[in-house]
Amino acid sequence: MSRFPPFAARQLHPQDRAAAIALAAAGGVHGLYVHNALHGGEGEVLALHGLEQLLGIAWFGPRGNLILLQQLPLDPLEVATAVQRSAMPWRIALGPAPLVIALAALVAGQPLVHREQVYYAATPDEAPPALRSGSVRAPLRGDRERLMQATLQLNASDLRVDPARVDRRWLRNMVDGRIADGSSRVLGPVGQVVSKLDIGSTGPAGIMLEGVFTFPEARGQGLATTLVATVLAAASAPVVSLHVAADNLPARAAYERAGMTARTSCRLLLLS
Repeated sequence: MSRFPPFAARQLHPQDRAAAIALAAAGGVHGLYVHNALHGGEGEVLALHGLEQLLGIAWFGPRGNLILLQQLPLDPLEVATAVQRSAMPWRIALGPAPLVIALAALVAGQPLVHREQVYYAATPDEAPPALRSGSVRAPLRGDRERLMQATLQLNASDLRVDPARVDRRWLRNMVDGRIADGSSRVLGPVGQVVSKLDIGSTGPAGIMLEGVFTFPEARGQGLATTLVATVLAAASAPVVSLHVAADNLPARAAYERAGMTARTSCRLLLLS
């Protein structure tokens, strides 16, 4: 007999929405994306429903991100099989190691990245006052090319994405969208950005930061720490979080100097 509880995978029913939000909230910072998305109606949810209650969810975000959450340990192979059978599109998965490892075994081809990630988080009052800077600003149209280069370099170094394979029209539209909606913060004069970060999710659960990057020639000056600490201090949210490769020790040290602490870990899988 299996030591895992049985479940059925199905589209989330409206009556299970409250249970899904509670499950995401119980997931802490790992559930932050899903908690915010369920309140905002973004993405698709595959419910993993037990005999009497919701045991887990697979959230498929609009940008190809898949977040796996479970209330109790579930059979990894069964979860991975349910995700693949759903035929919902995804490219990057985050979740408990057993589930993501099982998923990696089912996908075709060699993934670009398969590693441990660490979540960092803090409340706004934990940002060191001395690190908050008035030089942090929202980007302007004149920053577009520099932000495009930052994204290409970050994806190449962190996610092994060949810049030649990135659709420049898609990238330009993405950067223009962030400039228009104010979901990025930068340091440096207009057209000469030296460091940047993106605000990836906002809602009642908190704020998730993404894409923290400093150009190589400007590293060693504490710019990423300043950016994160300033955004953290200005946040009107219960918590601000981000996740980083477990072996990226310089980045982890920068986030700790900004007032953040490691909260939990997960597994990341990026398809080629």
